[in-house]
Amino acid sequence: MAVSRADKITETLFTPQTYSDFADNFTVHPVTNELVVLKNAESVKQAFKNLILTNVGERFFSPFFGSNINRSLFENFTPFLREDIIRYVRTAATQFEPRVNLLNVTVTQDPTNDNYISVNIVFSMINTSEPISFSIFVKRVR
Repeated sequence: MAVSRADKITETLFTPQTYSDFADNFTVHPVTNELVVLKNAESVKQAFKNLILTNVGERFFSPFFGSNINRSLFENFTPFLREDIIRYVRTAATQFEPRVNLLNVTVTQDPTNDNYISVNIVFSMINTSEPISFSIFVKRVR
Protein backbone atom coordinates (compact mmCIF):
# COMPACT_ATOMS: atom_id res chain seq x y z
CA MET A 1 0.00 0.00 0.00
CA ALA A 2 1.40 3.37 -1.01
CA VAL A 3 1.57 6.21 1.48
CA SER A 4 0.40 9.52 0.10
CA ARG A 5 1.48 13.00 1.10
CA ALA A 6 -1.89 13.56 2.82
CA ASP A 7 -1.31 10.51 5.03
CA LYS A 8 2.03 11.90 6.18
CA ILE A 9 0.51 15.29 6.96
CA THR A 10 -2.34 13.64 8.88
CA GLU A 11 0.13 11.64 10.95
CA THR A 12 2.05 14.75 11.93
CA LEU A 13 -1.09 16.75 12.75
CA PHE A 14 -2.63 14.15 15.03
CA THR A 15 0.36 13.07 17.08
CA PRO A 16 -0.62 13.38 20.73
CA GLN A 17 1.09 16.15 22.64
CA THR A 18 2.89 15.35 25.84
CA TYR A 19 2.84 17.89 28.62
CA SER A 20 5.37 17.49 31.40
CA ASP A 21 6.42 19.42 34.46
CA PHE A 22 8.21 18.86 37.75
CA ALA A 23 6.13 18.12 40.83
CA ASP A 24 5.51 21.33 42.76
CA ASN A 25 6.92 19.91 46.00
CA PHE A 26 10.18 18.86 44.24
CA THR A 27 10.06 15.28 45.46
CA VAL A 28 12.90 12.98 44.44
CA HIS A 29 12.28 9.58 42.88
CA PRO A 30 13.52 6.92 45.34
CA VAL A 31 15.24 4.78 42.71
CA THR A 32 16.66 7.25 40.20
CA ASN A 33 17.31 10.16 42.62
CA GLU A 34 15.89 12.57 40.03
CA LEU A 35 13.01 14.98 40.40
CA VAL A 36 9.59 13.42 39.88
CA VAL A 37 8.12 14.44 36.54
CA LEU A 38 4.37 14.81 36.08
CA LYS A 39 3.02 14.02 32.63
CA ASN A 40 -0.08 15.01 30.66
CA ALA A 41 -3.19 15.23 32.85
CA GLU A 42 -1.28 15.49 36.13
CA SER A 43 0.94 18.24 34.72
CA VAL A 44 -2.01 20.27 33.42
CA LYS A 45 -3.89 19.75 36.68
CA GLN A 46 -0.96 21.11 38.70
CA ALA A 47 -0.51 24.11 36.39
CA PHE A 48 -4.23 24.89 36.54
CA LYS A 49 -4.22 24.66 40.33
CA ASN A 50 -1.23 27.01 40.52
CA LEU A 51 -3.02 29.43 38.19
CA ILE A 52 -6.14 29.47 40.35
CA LEU A 53 -4.18 29.98 43.59
CA THR A 54 -2.05 32.83 42.18
CA ASN A 55 -3.36 36.30 42.96
CA VAL A 56 -3.71 38.80 40.14
CA GLY A 57 -0.70 41.11 40.27
CA GLU A 58 1.43 38.63 42.20
CA ARG A 59 3.72 37.71 39.29
CA PHE A 60 6.26 40.21 38.08
CA PHE A 61 5.95 41.12 34.39
CA SER A 62 2.57 39.32 34.21
CA PRO A 63 0.28 41.65 36.17
CA PHE A 64 -2.98 40.07 34.96
CA PHE A 65 -2.00 36.40 35.49
CA GLY A 66 -3.97 34.45 38.08
CA SER A 67 -7.35 34.71 39.75
CA ASN A 68 -8.68 36.66 42.70
CA ILE A 69 -10.03 33.65 44.55
CA ASN A 70 -7.98 34.37 47.70
CA ARG A 71 -9.41 37.83 48.16
CA SER A 72 -12.88 36.28 48.39
CA LEU A 73 -12.04 34.48 51.60
CA PHE A 74 -12.85 37.39 53.89
CA GLU A 75 -16.32 37.89 52.43
CA ASN A 76 -19.50 36.34 53.78
CA PHE A 77 -20.35 33.22 51.78
CA THR A 78 -23.40 34.10 49.69
CA PRO A 79 -24.71 32.97 46.31
CA PHE A 80 -23.12 36.10 44.86
CA LEU A 81 -19.71 35.14 46.22
CA ARG A 82 -20.15 31.62 44.84
CA GLU A 83 -20.81 33.08 41.37
CA ASP A 84 -17.81 35.42 41.69
CA ILE A 85 -15.49 32.50 42.47
CA ILE A 86 -16.87 30.52 39.52
CA ARG A 87 -16.32 33.56 37.30
CA TYR A 88 -12.71 33.92 38.57
CA VAL A 89 -11.98 30.29 37.71
CA ARG A 90 -13.63 30.52 34.27
CA THR A 91 -11.82 33.74 33.41
CA ALA A 92 -8.44 32.37 34.46
CA ALA A 93 -9.03 29.18 32.46
CA THR A 94 -10.03 30.95 29.26
CA GLN A 95 -7.29 33.59 29.42
CA PHE A 96 -4.27 31.68 30.71
CA GLU A 97 -4.73 27.93 30.27
CA PRO A 98 -5.31 27.05 26.60
CA ARG A 99 -4.81 23.32 27.25
CA VAL A 100 -8.12 22.89 29.09
CA ASN A 101 -11.79 22.91 28.17
CA LEU A 102 -13.60 23.83 31.36
CA LEU A 103 -16.69 21.66 31.87
CA ASN A 104 -17.95 22.44 35.37
CA VAL A 105 -17.04 24.48 38.45
CA THR A 106 -18.81 24.06 41.79
CA VAL A 107 -18.10 26.00 44.96
CA THR A 108 -19.15 24.81 48.41
CA GLN A 109 -18.50 25.99 51.94
CA ASP A 110 -17.80 23.65 54.82
CA PRO A 111 -20.87 23.90 57.08
CA THR A 112 -18.78 23.40 60.22
CA ASN A 113 -16.09 25.94 59.34
CA ASP A 114 -16.87 29.34 57.81
CA ASN A 115 -13.23 29.90 56.83
CA TYR A 116 -13.01 26.97 54.41
CA ILE A 117 -14.13 26.92 50.74
CA SER A 118 -13.96 23.95 48.38
CA VAL A 119 -13.74 24.57 44.62
CA ASN A 120 -14.40 21.47 42.51
CA ILE A 121 -13.26 21.77 38.89
CA VAL A 122 -14.03 19.39 36.03
CA PHE A 123 -12.24 19.89 32.74
CA SER A 124 -10.97 18.00 29.74
CA MET A 125 -7.68 18.51 27.98
CA ILE A 126 -7.81 19.76 24.41
CA ASN A 127 -6.29 16.56 23.03
CA THR A 128 -8.56 14.15 24.94
CA SER A 129 -12.24 13.95 25.71
CA GLU A 130 -12.19 12.25 29.12
CA PRO A 131 -13.16 14.50 32.03
CA ILE A 132 -10.57 15.24 34.69
CA SER A 133 -11.63 16.53 38.09
CA PHE A 134 -9.84 17.94 41.07
CA SER A 135 -10.61 20.04 44.11
CA ILE A 136 -8.94 23.10 45.54
CA PHE A 137 -9.44 23.82 49.21
CA VAL A 138 -8.96 27.45 50.11
CA LYS A 139 -8.71 28.33 53.77
CA ARG A 140 -8.47 31.60 55.62
CA VAL A 141 -5.51 31.61 57.99
CA ARG A 142 -6.16 34.75 60.03
